[in-house]
Amino acid sequence: TVSHLDALRWATRGGAALLQRPELGSIDVGAAADIAVFALDEPRFMSSDDPLAALVLCGAHKARHVMVAGEWRVFDEQLVTTDLDRLMGEHRQQAQELWQRA
Repeated sequence: TVSHLDALRWATRGGAALLQRPELGSIDVGAAADIAVFALDEPRFMSSDDPLAALVLCGAHKARHVMVAGEWRVFDEQLVTTDLDRLMGEHRQQAQELWQRA
């Protein structure tokens, strides 16, 4: 039987081992400071009394906060270091250029 703890281990330490990146996959001194924080206050998470099981098994898909290399990139579900309007405009322009090539 595979548990949520197995899935978490495969996704964290297992992924780091696969990539041969020992600084990833754990929360330790010297590890990369990458972390995502999820809120579990949605109805789909309420059926479990184990918050970790709820997070892994119920499909958390939107992080409330995200830190990459020790810097907040998303805080309160808002991009911190990126101008979303500018990014979306660039995306639209590039998508239109791709469609024109087809």
